[in-house]
Amino acid sequence: MPKQLFLRKRMQNKEMKTPIFLLILLLSLFVLRVHPGASYVIDGQINDWGVDLSTSGTDQKGYLDTHLPSGGRDIDYVTEDNAGNIPGWQLVGPGYTYNGNYFDAEAIYFDNDGYNAYIAIVQGLPPGGGTAPGNPWFNPGDIAIDVPGGGFYEYGISIANGNLYTVSSWKNVYYSAYSSSNPWQIASGTAIGPVDFVYSFSQNTHYVLEAAVPLSYLGLSTDHNSSITIHWTQECGNDSLTLNADVNSAPEPATMLLLGSGLIGLGGFMRKRFRK
Repeated sequence: MPKQLFLRKRMQNKEMKTPIFLLILLLSLFVLRVHPGASYVIDGQINDWGVDLSTSGTDQKGYLDTHLPSGGRDIDYVTEDNAGNIPGWQLVGPGYTYNGNYFDAEAIYFDNDGYNAYIAIVQGLPPGGGTAPGNPWFNPGDIAIDVPGGGFYEYGISIANGNLYTVSSWKNVYYSAYSSSNPWQIASGTAIGPVDFVYSFSQNTHYVLEAAVPLSYLGLSTDHNSSITIHWTQECGNDSLTLNADVNSAPEPATMLLLGSGLIGLGGFMRKRFRK
């Protein structure tokens, strides 16, 4: 084969391979962008929410109000970091915390992809509960979920076993004066099944309740935007948080497949063109 013809064929082959490589790269970037499934590891640490509880100063009042979650698809959050790691009583509203963040409900984060609802709750009570001078022993509460905002928390995640329930009744908090914190624990209901759930170890006086719940368990899908309300408190009701969040639409796998097929088809057309 003449040298000039050989070089020309090599250049044609190189031109033909380049767009295929770019096509694969573009398709990979597209999949990563629109389907960040498993973007949150349910391990009780919230670094993947963009908040690091292991650094110095995280146990001080207001830290979570100024260090907000970032990344994800579209994180909704509420923060109320009203206590610091100091001795004695501190007002957190409607009641008080004792010796730091013990009875402080500090933050709730929410996000979703095409499959799961992700929830992270930051607060100061250990899994076994705790007490303060002159008070009985108080336990942490279950995670209450209202879909799509009907005024009753019809779903709940039990922190005792990690099961999701359809709830028929809830228990009220210990102090009736703190009724604005209701409800705190599932009283009766039907188990739907286990979800991915972790109650973390202590992280600079913070404890994290983190869960991933299949959207289908909650009767939700990403065909259109919808709403969800998440609530948490302790048995005493000294502090509580409620987050009103949006379940955002996400591309379905079929949509991704169609686009991927289109890109592959475009690659075939370009290859034929270069061959000519």
